[in-house]
Amino acid sequence: MSTKIKTLISGRGLLSLLVLVCLLVSVPSASSTPGHLDDPDTKSTNVSTLDRLQMNLFVNYDTNVQPTIQGKATNVSLGLSVNYLDIDELNGKITLHCWLTVRWMDEQRSWNIKQYDNITKLHIPDNKVWKPQIMIFNAAADEGNYPVSTQVILSNDGSFLWVPPAVYTAYCALNMINWPYDQQICKLKIGTWSVSNLNAAYNKVIDYDDLVQSSEWEIVSGRTEFVHKDYYSYVEFIFTTQRRSSMYKAIIFTPASCIVLLTLAAFWLPPKMGEKIMLNGILILMIASFLMYFAQLLPVLGGNTPLIVLFYSASLLVLSISTIIEVVVLYLATAQHKRRVPDIVKRLLNGKLGSCLMLSHFTNDAELPATQSNGLPKEMAENLYNSVEDMTSPLDINPTDTPSARALQFDWVLLATAVDRICFVAFSLVFMVLSIVYVA
Repeated sequence: MSTKIKTLISGRGLLSLLVLVCLLVSVPSASSTPGHLDDPDTKSTNVSTLDRLQMNLFVNYDTNVQPTIQGKATNVSLGLSVNYLDIDELNGKITLHCWLTVRWMDEQRSWNIKQYDNITKLHIPDNKVWKPQIMIFNAAADEGNYPVSTQVILSNDGSFLWVPPAVYTAYCALNMINWPYDQQICKLKIGTWSVSNLNAAYNKVIDYDDLVQSSEWEIVSGRTEFVHKDYYSYVEFIFTTQRRSSMYKAIIFTPASCIVLLTLAAFWLPPKMGEKIMLNGILILMIASFLMYFAQLLPVLGGNTPLIVLFYSASLLVLSISTIIEVVVLYLATAQHKRRVPDIVKRLLNGKLGSCLMLSHFTNDAELPATQSNGLPKEMAENLYNSVEDMTSPLDINPTDTPSARALQFDWVLLATAVDRICFVAFSLVFMVLSIVYVA
């Protein structure tokens, strides 16, 4: 009996020991350590303040609905920062590399910075928030003109800032009449079809302080105009650009000056020189080459042909007339004339007109070699030359009624020289007028 009682007591003790162990295992304080994920307080501390702020701001947020301010659709402000500008004259297009500056407000997206570890700004992917669909209205048809996807900055006062880069290509009505000293006014109409209250509510709408200077164009000024319609609105950015024309002075205006000077210098060459016609022919080829160069460089314009092109074209016409006159002068000076120069013409050449044309100093120096070439002895030619030199006026070379062939020829050479001098004065005035009208 005692043995059974001992066995029962020992069994109950073992059972009690097992129950005690089970109780120790099941107590949380004994098996858990501080900071376990099942602890609600510990779980909340593992969520960052930034994530908690974003979750609180964008609960039930719809990216397709425009934000509101006091029950009205928020205003969208648009600005432009220009990086590079270029103009394609042949196709009539302007290309603009820029940064857009888009701002709007959302009163429901503001927060108290003290509750969120003094966080003042959030950087959010642009596909996670509502943003206006900005586009260019006067875009070139074959170009993509949409801003690049970038992050949006949200401030604690509920203001959004979106600064995407963009490359815009738009048509521009070019006025090339003053080329290469021309100024072009080009417009970019940037806006959105979905937002009707677009404006520029901040200070600097157009910024080109960081502009990378083009090799040919520089921005003189920029301004904006706002166009509001019933269902859409846009901002019209108007740029006034000036061409850098220092190179054109060397390749266009310097040759033009040389052509004018050589054309006028040809009238001072001796009237018997056929090389004058050759010189004019070379100048005509030069002008034709420049006109072909202009045709390759400039677009075909309907009503505003550049003045410098008109100057070259008019110079070609003037030079052609000059060549015809030189042919007539060469004929007067070299042909074997049988008739005398009319007396009224001789009196004019011997009077004030001859003095103004500096014909009183004209001598027949060029006739001495010609006399020798005709086979006359050298002594006879010199005597003939000295006898002419003793006369008071070259027009009195033969005062008799029947002048010699030499005197007759000299009168025609003198007339040819007078024609050259008169044409020099006339063509000088013509080139002055062309320069004032087409170049100045």
